[in-house]
Amino acid sequence: MRSFATKGRNQPVRPVRFGYRKRFGDECTGLECNIPVEMQTMGRDGRTVRAMSMKGGHKTTAILSEGEQRAIALADFLTEVAVNPAIAGLILDDPVNSQDHDRMKLIAGRLVQEAKKRQVIVFTHDLPFLNAMFVAADAADLETDAHWIDRDGEGKPGLVVLGDAPVTMKVYDTAEKAKQHLAAAKGVAGSAQVEQIRAGMGALRRTIEETVVKRLFKCVVPRWEDRVIVTGLRNINWDNEEVERLCRVFEELSAYVEGHSHPDESMGAPPKVSELEQRIAEVEAIIKWAKSARAKPQMVPGAA
Repeated sequence: MRSFATKGRNQPVRPVRFGYRKRFGDECTGLECNIPVEMQTMGRDGRTVRAMSMKGGHKTTAILSEGEQRAIALADFLTEVAVNPAIAGLILDDPVNSQDHDRMKLIAGRLVQEAKKRQVIVFTHDLPFLNAMFVAADAADLETDAHWIDRDGEGKPGLVVLGDAPVTMKVYDTAEKAKQHLAAAKGVAGSAQVEQIRAGMGALRRTIEETVVKRLFKCVVPRWEDRVIVTGLRNINWDNEEVERLCRVFEELSAYVEGHSHPDESMGAPPKVSELEQRIAEVEAIIKWAKSARAKPQMVPGAA
C-alpha cells in the first residue's frame, strides 16, 4: 500500500456562503457525475445517516454503476467538508475504486485543489492515480510527501518507508539520492558501508530509468499515462555511442542491486566509495547529454 500526503498551505477555511444543494451540484459537475440524485439525511440509533436516492423513486443500485455511486458519494463528502469550517484535514482510502481514467484524473485534480486549503492524506494502491496526483500537485505548485507502506520480511503490515514511492519521483531526476548514500558511506565502514554503496548504485540505476523516459525520449510516452506525445519525437537527440554508454552504465549498476543474483567471481571485491563516486560522475554526464534536444535545421535564406 502507498500513501500520498499534500503538505497544504495552511490557508484558513472560510465559511461557505451558499447552500448545500448548490455546492453538491457543483461538486457532481466537477467530477462528471451530474446525475439526478439526492442525498437524504435521517436519524437512526442516535446517529445521522446519509443515503443516496434517485428522483422518481428508482433504486440507485439498479441504474448507477459502482463507479458513479462512489463518485457521487465523494462529491457529497467534499460538499460536507466545504460547508463545515471546523474540518481541518481530510483522509481518504482509495477514492478511485471502480473509476475510469478520465474521472480518476478529475478526482486527483479536485483533491489537489482541496489541498490548497487543508492537509489531504490519501491511501491508495492505484499507481496511475498516485502519479496523477503528483502531476496535478506539480501543476498547482503544491509540495507533496509520499510514503511507501508495506509488509516486513515476516509478512507483518505496517512497515513504512518515508519519502519513497514506486512511481516517478523528482528525487530520482538527478544523482542527489546517490550522493546522499555516498555521504553516508563515507561515515561508516565494513558491511554498513557496502550497504550504503549498493543503495547508491541502485539509486543511480533508477535515475537512468527516469532519464530515459523524461530526457532521452522527451516524455514521448509518459509513464502511468495512456497517451503518446508524438510531436516530442522532434526533440530526441540520438547518438549511438552515447546510447551504448548509457546501456553499459545501466548494466554495470544492475550488478550492485540486491534483487539480482551474481556470483562472487563476477562481483570481485566489495564495492568501494571511489566506485560510487565514479558512477555518479558517469550518470551526471549521461543526464547532461540526454537533456539536450535535437538541433533544429537552419533555414537557408533564399532556399526553396
